[in-house]
Amino acid sequence: MSIDTYSAASVRRAREQLLEAGVGADGLAPRTLDVPPEIERSWRRSFTAPGGYDPTATPAYHPFSGHAGRLRDTAQVVLARWAESLTDMRVALLVSDRSGRVIARNVGDPSHARRLDKVSAAEGFDFSESALGTNGLGTAMEEKSAVFVRGAEHVNDRLQALACAGAPIYDPLSHRVVGSVALAAPAAASHPTMLAIAKQAALDVRGALLNTVPPELQALLARFADGTARHPVLAVGRGGVLASTGALPLLSEERYVTLWDELQAHNWQDDVTSVMLAGQLSTARRISARGGERVYLVELPGDHAAPAGRAEQTGLSSLTAHLEALGRRTGIVGIHGPRDSGKTLLAQIWLRDRDRRDPILLEALALRGTGAIRSAAQALSSGMSVIIRGAEMLSGSDMLSLQQLISAADPIRSARLVFCVCDAVPGTAVGDLLGREVPRVDLPPLHDDPDRVVGLARRLAEEHSASLSPALVQALARWDWPGGVPELRGLISTLAAHHAAGSMLDADLLPAEMRTRARQLRGLAASEYRAIDTALREAGGNRSKAAEILGIGRTTLYRKLRMYGFDAQSTLTP
Repeated sequence: MSIDTYSAASVRRAREQLLEAGVGADGLAPRTLDVPPEIERSWRRSFTAPGGYDPTATPAYHPFSGHAGRLRDTAQVVLARWAESLTDMRVALLVSDRSGRVIARNVGDPSHARRLDKVSAAEGFDFSESALGTNGLGTAMEEKSAVFVRGAEHVNDRLQALACAGAPIYDPLSHRVVGSVALAAPAAASHPTMLAIAKQAALDVRGALLNTVPPELQALLARFADGTARHPVLAVGRGGVLASTGALPLLSEERYVTLWDELQAHNWQDDVTSVMLAGQLSTARRISARGGERVYLVELPGDHAAPAGRAEQTGLSSLTAHLEALGRRTGIVGIHGPRDSGKTLLAQIWLRDRDRRDPILLEALALRGTGAIRSAAQALSSGMSVIIRGAEMLSGSDMLSLQQLISAADPIRSARLVFCVCDAVPGTAVGDLLGREVPRVDLPPLHDDPDRVVGLARRLAEEHSASLSPALVQALARWDWPGGVPELRGLISTLAAHHAAGSMLDADLLPAEMRTRARQLRGLAASEYRAIDTALREAGGNRSKAAEILGIGRTTLYRKLRMYGFDAQSTLTP
């Protein structure tokens, strides 16, 4: 079915055919339906979404907290320009952020505005594909290309009176999808030219985002674009990284955050310093510090050869690689560390990735039960990895049983035996045995290893089908974590509960103390930050109202917003 031909009846038949046949391995083969391929792909994703298929679902509302944000500010300006060209058309322009939440809407016709309000196509509502199924905003981001969704092609029954042409918005620096633009019109009044308008509007937003970048960074972007960077070089900024060919694989996401903090904390009496990157002593230069923006150029040695497709191993990836190497020696590994440092979670992550299934987790004291040692040994011989948690609780009377279990491990087999040992109980006979016979990894407290914090947080977020924004990653890396991994796990669960599946979790929902720490503020600066943050929340993100609440001028507020990083809440902060 081409973009110019559409029959609601045939689309409904195709959808029913797919639902009846199923979308699994035994279901209907791809591209056998008389609908555009991007619509069929979206249907298949929608029908198998984790939350289930609900054609009557109502989009969730996520209120705006704090500042408006760079994308929202930029989108509103672009939509206002387009509105002049679309005055005589019953069409609305909508923009969503990466999570699918509508962040801007412009509609001139009051009757059409009421039509959109009835289906919650308004600011704050979640139009991600995972929440509402096939639609112009969410599907454009999933497909990473423009889509035209007409009437019955929508999975949600409430949207079938509309036609929506959507296109993804790409960040001009990172080239990642950061949102989408859609034109929404009554299905009977739609026209194929809507797709061209959506594409151009998305390009306009992208261009406007680039214009918000400081001139120095634009000049640096041009340097990368014209290929004048001759060897591995990275430009590290608050909003992301620019990289020459071969350089980006050298920088993991965890290392990006810690490298930014390292460069920010440097004294910079000279304009050049040295940093370690990918195991190489590299040169870092501060190339811009005007207008409150800071950008750093990190150059690796000219003869450095980047490992193909592989990032610098830091934090979690380094630990799991070390565990794998130790496990190949004897089939057994001991993970030692303070209480709540993530010993068991690290073991589970390593073994799940390695074995492609969950390991068996046993409490050490349970090994005293009848047949427990035999069952654990049988599991190892059958290829199931086993984790023993709380091994420090065992005593000298358990030595014989413990040695029997250790002897059941075999490095030739695929299964691994892991002992998690808390350092809070030193000098036990069991500890001495494990120290002699079991290769070990020692974990520092969580607050001493920000790379591990970030790695664990990302994996915990994946359990909720979520990702982490750079600002949130930075806040997590800077926190002390007095409650260790349980505190981290609880925080990620709380943040994920406020977002739809597939969303990017941001720092705006963190407790105030964590947001303040993320910006490394102290004294008066911390108090001023909290006052501005509170005023913005009370004003619903309206900066003029926030300035009135604070009793300062708008110009002063804008300067302070930029100084404290409120203009880039999803990016790293100074």
